[in-house]
Amino acid sequence: MAYKTILVSLNELSRLPQLLGAAATSARSFGAHITGLYVIPAVQLYPSMGFEAVPQVFDGNQTYFKENQEKVRATFEDTMKKEGLKFDLHVVQGATPSIADEVVTKGRSADLLIVSATNPDESTGVEADFVEQTVMAAGRPIMVLPFKGDAKLNLNDIVLGWNGDREAARAAFDALPFLKVAKKVRIVRTDPQKDPSLKGSIAGADLAETLARHGVKAEATSFPTAGEDAGHALLRCADDSGCDLIVMGAYGHSRLREYIFGGATQYVLNHLNRPVLMSH
Repeated sequence: MAYKTILVSLNELSRLPQLLGAAATSARSFGAHITGLYVIPAVQLYPSMGFEAVPQVFDGNQTYFKENQEKVRATFEDTMKKEGLKFDLHVVQGATPSIADEVVTKGRSADLLIVSATNPDESTGVEADFVEQTVMAAGRPIMVLPFKGDAKLNLNDIVLGWNGDREAARAAFDALPFLKVAKKVRIVRTDPQKDPSLKGSIAGADLAETLARHGVKAEATSFPTAGEDAGHALLRCADDSGCDLIVMGAYGHSRLREYIFGGATQYVLNHLNRPVLMSH
């Protein structure tokens, strides 16, 4: 198994170099074709206030992305040609104001999606919950790059978050192409002592054994949360180990529950400092 079609979302304009860099690194590793996707969103309609019958129209995002279309095309094509990669570019007129809708639709035909987190302190024209919508609906592994920093993708050392649930299992096997080329994979279970079913065993050892049959150099280890959220602990583990990529399941609880009460996925997305591969 290898990723052969990689879709990269290009609407986070300030992160184009990072997005194209991650896409190129992935494509070189697996001999993959890169599909660039750039969405021109539909105008936003708002209900009118008062007695007016005509709704209010906002076309600022549509205009912004139309004005930058040729710049994105040139940057994408120049980078792909310079890297010597197979590629195509789709510029899509969105049926709705949501960019995520088009990324989800097109992304379901790809092996891997690469997107950038949105900066909560800036208005970029991309909806604030773009990543959450895409992760929840695409049904494909999503690589999310942080919204700041160089976000350089290396594949030497990977931390795989593991708690034995459905989403974690999906992520582990969706990430197999990355795991197989990594020099080191750490299967990390946070606070395994809190799970009575794990008494007398090494959490993640069975997964490490399965991955070894795929040629993955994996070791199972535990990591204390010290009272932190599991997502916080996973990021701290990544910082301590200096890993290049985090792999984790996304939204084991409902998205609404995580938004209100907190959860590992939401914490990681809000504090991301390196690429993370998520599956739901």
